[in-house]
Amino acid sequence: MPLLQIITIAILFVIVLISVIVGTRAHQKERELTERRFKQLQLLNRADRVQHHITGLKNINTDAIVTDVLYDFYFDTLRDLMNHSDHPDEIELRIAKGEQERDADLAQFTTTPHSYSFQEKSKYKERLTKVAKLLLYMRRKGRISHSHYKACYDYIRWLNLWLQLNRQLVQANNNYTSGDMRVAQSLYSVIMSHLKATSIDRPERHQAIEYINSQIKAILTPQVVAIQNADNPEELIADLVLDFDEASDDVLLDGKTQTPK
Repeated sequence: MPLLQIITIAILFVIVLISVIVGTRAHQKERELTERRFKQLQLLNRADRVQHHITGLKNINTDAIVTDVLYDFYFDTLRDLMNHSDHPDEIELRIAKGEQERDADLAQFTTTPHSYSFQEKSKYKERLTKVAKLLLYMRRKGRISHSHYKACYDYIRWLNLWLQLNRQLVQANNNYTSGDMRVAQSLYSVIMSHLKATSIDRPERHQAIEYINSQIKAILTPQVVAIQNADNPEELIADLVLDFDEASDDVLLDGKTQTPK
């Protein structure tokens, strides 16, 4: 009888031990599965966010300096996601598509842009702010060097400035085309002051300065020739002086300039 009790106790002990082991393994697997799903969601959200930043700058991006950094981060995130995904083939296809998009032509910088609405400019400026924050995060994580970050940040600053001057440049070009040279010259002069005041050293900035100089020169050349051939040059010289009391910088930048009387 005691032997039967011992055997029974031993069997119960084994059953309990097996139950504990099975329960522990099941709990461990459930925890690993939960962690894996959390990592999947985290990486997927990160990849989607970076892709959104890249797509959001597509129409105004004339230099790959920032998108190259973003694409590298995007692909690294997707490759990390492959190690946690149940469908790695889908991730590979997404990487291949991203590489094709990366090789696509960039937007061309132009000094005769189309006009952006207030909503469009606000949207792009918001995107630029978010990209700048992401670049700062990548710099702090050591993914890009300080000099590379500075170059990327300067490009973000340039895009922001170019968006700010968009409406005035479009209006100045339109006035120039329509023959309203006095207002065109006023606007070109204000835009030039903003371009020269910034510390951003970008090739687009130099191209814009060269373009505006040529426009102002084209406006002034006929007047200079007229002065040289005039009997009373003093009167014509007085007409060359723009009355900025009538059209201040703030008014010009708001696009509310009217032709001075």
